[in-house]
Amino acid sequence: MPARHLARPVAAPRRRVAAAGSGVVALLLLAVGLALTPATAAAAAATSMLRIAQLDPDQGDLELTVSSVADPDQKVLIASLGYGELSDYRNVQAGDYVIATRTAGSTEPPMVAKTVSVQAGTTTTVATVGADGGVTTFTDDLSAPDPTQARVRVINAAAPQVDVRGSAGEDIASGLARGAAGPYTTLAPGEARLSVAAAGAPATELPVTLGANEVSSIVLTSSDGALRGRVVVDAGGPAVVPPGPVHAGFGGAAADQNPYRAAGSAVLIVLAAAAALVSARLARSR
Repeated sequence: MPARHLARPVAAPRRRVAAAGSGVVALLLLAVGLALTPATAAAAAATSMLRIAQLDPDQGDLELTVSSVADPDQKVLIASLGYGELSDYRNVQAGDYVIATRTAGSTEPPMVAKTVSVQAGTTTTVATVGADGGVTTFTDDLSAPDPTQARVRVINAAAPQVDVRGSAGEDIASGLARGAAGPYTTLAPGEARLSVAAAGAPATELPVTLGANEVSSIVLTSSDGALRGRVVVDAGGPAVVPPGPVHAGFGGAAADQNPYRAAGSAVLIVLAAAAALVSARLARSR
């Protein structure tokens, strides 16, 4: 009989210890789960992207290097580009960066070094536009077009000034100077025949192919007196939009979307809730 009376007082402290342990486990699982949760929309909006372009017809292949002013040893982007070529985008922190150029394959010090500022939440193209060190920047807009349409702009690396019209005669760019980017225009996807007229020269017809639900830059170049147009897809979504809700984000502007990280976060949060429930039941037990 005495043994039965002694067993109940001992069980209550054990339950309290178990409840406290379950509570601690719940807190730890919740903390880890929240740490693995993907960035919020506000954090994604603050992400900046940068790419570089070689738009100078008087130079050949160039090696372009982007370095942080705050940490010169931090090379955030290095690319060897020919005339009219653009690099891929790279995620960067907002701040000041040095753009250095030299002949591709050269071990000599950079010929040109210019500083540019990148603002938070922006997408920027930095382009060489002259052998004398000319560097310019374009602000890129990667927001998604109507899924059945294409959004394009023209970058002029060909002539001192051009006028560009679409297949139906619509105005795409007027008086666009060399080394400049025109405004964005919505066009029908598929093959378009652009009319490009340089100052003092007859118009040239340039065929280009545009994808639905894509944002593109049409880079105009000139070789042996002939104009050429190359389509660079800056961002693109699915060609056919599926029914129902669509996963947020578009092209290179999307934030970290790692499905394994998101799934792991969800599992840990569920386990934390289960541990908290066990803790609560143990605490109520008598």
